[in-house]
Amino acid sequence: MSGSISATTIAYASIAATVASTAATMYGQSQQAAAQQDQAQYQAAVARNNQVIGQQNAQAALDQGAAQEQVQRQKTKNLVGAQRTAMAANGVELDSGSPVDVQSSAASMGELDALTIRYNAQNKANAYLAQAGNSGAQAGLYDMQGANASSAGAIGMGSSLLGGASSLTDKWSTYQQKGVL
Repeated sequence: MSGSISATTIAYASIAATVASTAATMYGQSQQAAAQQDQAQYQAAVARNNQVIGQQNAQAALDQGAAQEQVQRQKTKNLVGAQRTAMAANGVELDSGSPVDVQSSAASMGELDALTIRYNAQNKANAYLAQAGNSGAQAGLYDMQGANASSAGAIGMGSSLLGGASSLTDKWSTYQQKGVL
């Protein structure tokens, strides 16, 4: 028959298709692993940026707290000074009795307010630092995920190569047994 394809040609085409399919599968696995690794690296970079932002926010909270604490202490000094001035203007003896208690109470309450401001700022900073620590840990996990994607891609490619080689060997053997090759 003219124009017909020989069994040998079909056998070689089948073998070539197996090789091409194996190569395409391996290429796809390689591309998928690379994409997963790139994504993990991007996510790790974002997490590291969040870590830095958290650390900066913590320092800003401490700085803001220190400034507010200083303002509170100045307000307390001004209050005690105003009390002393008012009492002195009214002829009150400032260094004994109730006037000392009034001034001492105002100073104590003002100091308590200043220390509360410091405590709140430290708590806020600690929350930011915890968030920064979590972001740093997440970055490490993304790094591991990227490394695992690369390894999984290599394993998948190796598995595809072995599967393709096995299929190729089976086809070759079958075609030889049938006398096609």
